[in-house]
Amino acid sequence: MVFPDRDNASAPPHTTPIIPQNIGADSMSNAVAAGIPVTVTNQLSFPLVVYSTVTPTPPSSPPSTNPADYLPVYTQIATVPANGAQSFTTPDALCRMVICRASDDFPLQLFIPSILAESAATTVAQTDLQTCQTVLSFYQQVMSQPYAPASLQFNELFVNVTDVSTLESAVATFFSTNGMNGATYGHWSIVSYWATNSLNAWPGTYYCYQPQTSSSGFVIPPSDCGTLTVANGTATFTPAAGTPSTGPLTFSHSTLSSDGASAAAGLLLTAVPRSLAWEGQPDSVVLCFVGTLNGQTLVAQPYQNPSIPWWIAAYDLAYGAFQTVQLAMALDMAVTVLGGVANGIGYLSSKISSFISSGNSALSAQSGTASPASAIGEEAEPINVDVDVDVDVDIDTDTDNVEDTDNVTDTDVDVDIDIDIDIDDDVFAVIDVDVDVDVDVDTDVVTDTDNVTDTDNVTDVDTDTDIDTDVNVQPGMIKGALSNLGSWIVSKGFPALVKNLAIMVAFTSAQKLLQVWQQAASQDLQNMAPQQSTGLGLLINYMLNENNPIATRWTTFADYVQAGSVAADVPSTGTQQMVLTTIVMTKDPAADSAQSGWNWPQATEVALVNQLAQYGSAATQYQAYQVLASYTYDGKPLPVKVACNVALEYLKQISGKNA
Repeated sequence: MVFPDRDNASAPPHTTPIIPQNIGADSMSNAVAAGIPVTVTNQLSFPLVVYSTVTPTPPSSPPSTNPADYLPVYTQIATVPANGAQSFTTPDALCRMVICRASDDFPLQLFIPSILAESAATTVAQTDLQTCQTVLSFYQQVMSQPYAPASLQFNELFVNVTDVSTLESAVATFFSTNGMNGATYGHWSIVSYWATNSLNAWPGTYYCYQPQTSSSGFVIPPSDCGTLTVANGTATFTPAAGTPSTGPLTFSHSTLSSDGASAAAGLLLTAVPRSLAWEGQPDSVVLCFVGTLNGQTLVAQPYQNPSIPWWIAAYDLAYGAFQTVQLAMALDMAVTVLGGVANGIGYLSSKISSFISSGNSALSAQSGTASPASAIGEEAEPINVDVDVDVDVDIDTDTDNVEDTDNVTDTDVDVDIDIDIDIDDDVFAVIDVDVDVDVDVDTDVVTDTDNVTDTDNVTDVDTDTDIDTDVNVQPGMIKGALSNLGSWIVSKGFPALVKNLAIMVAFTSAQKLLQVWQQAASQDLQNMAPQQSTGLGLLINYMLNENNPIATRWTTFADYVQAGSVAADVPSTGTQQMVLTTIVMTKDPAADSAQSGWNWPQATEVALVNQLAQYGSAATQYQAYQVLASYTYDGKPLPVKVACNVALEYLKQISGKNA
């Protein structure tokens, strides 16, 4: 939280201000005539502080659908001694109070007196502290393991809600089902707010680096450019020699910034809690920062000498977690505020799609500085794919008549046929997807004859050809595939994918490649932000990266398919088909050339497919990719797209056994 009275700080202009204000006891009685008497009893051995929380502006009519309008403003209204009690009057008759530990503002209880109550009382006990500590652990899990089953289920409560009045009971049921008895929606909201607005949640020393970027990848920085010291709820940047200073820093809504900071000036960082599993410490959850210092990428981490470029994807891979936290906090406050507005809850429920979309837009805008890889690489371009374009044939004929006086007849017939089809037709069968393949036929017929007309007939025929696909895409399947892939990357796959890193295709533009399944998965794609395709973008870049041996690429792919010891964790055959087909569709000159230049007997290909088909069970499918990793023909490994097509034939053959 930001406490200007304590820390002499102010919120940066690019964030919604969270500016609690202390109200002295002497002046309180004059300011709270409309309030009610409240008594807080403290059974804990440390003092408490009580805040009143309100929205930045009063509710409008009709109510706002912008989540930023429901981010709470904290105002201190009372303190409570250790093992004691305190009575005071609330600022308003309808008051939403958050009771916190005085030393670090760690939240303990959300207290909202009953409507029209003449007085109210509450007790803060050890169970409140224990419950909030449990919820904080779950918050850290959601942020650091956004693709864990519990994290995804919790996210669904908010992104799929249709009646916001049901959220309180839905969240309580979720917590109870997942072993967090007694935890409520209110606990989640106040703990999340503390963790995203109070540096008391993340004390320590953070080592700052400015990694160099190029058109192809990232260079691990050789030396630090300063340190961030977080203590007593404040942050101080101490620059190394030659690095400019920044002045006072403010932390608000996961953003650490200097006064007036922007992407081009000052210090502007996004805080990303993450697991150190990539560095071999899977049980450690820490805070890291990624953003800019005077327009140059800056990262900060709680250990020295970064060994892996975590910052290129950390924010995007955690996008769903940021969405969960921000959406849940805003909806909780909105329900509280709009409960006193006629039809306010019903109106918000009817506009929930706009509410969520507005929140997603804000998170996506933040990724500009939080994801330094967002501008690296080419836009993902499907080969010969124009989705949702009707079949058409255009014929243009141009005739030029010119008299010749030559008595010799010369006939030149030039036929140029360019056919670009880079997607294996055999792969496709169950769902018809409009994939436009350009076939250009240029026929030049030139006839020169004495005293006759010289005619040039040029016919350009563009034909859009339907290709059938047997990837049985169902609603929810794209989202499930990205979650499955993201889970593997976050838990263990990232170090392999960034080895010899080369970025040919922008990570977040991988979403464009999924549009071929638009008809079958329109809702998935409609609600998906570009950041959520980052995992797929990482894998595509890795599989097309010639800096890594083909055998190594398929060994890594086998690890992704193996996922874990539990068969339920293995991606389905349909998911594998989607991922492989997306790799085949991605335009890449080197891979495309290698594919088009490959020749081998059809019988050899069939034999290889049959060899792979012996690994038909979910528990053994990864072994098929291990075979591809070691396979050679005529002493050469299969080009990656040729191998993808072989794998697609294999999956087609076994899909009847593993739907």
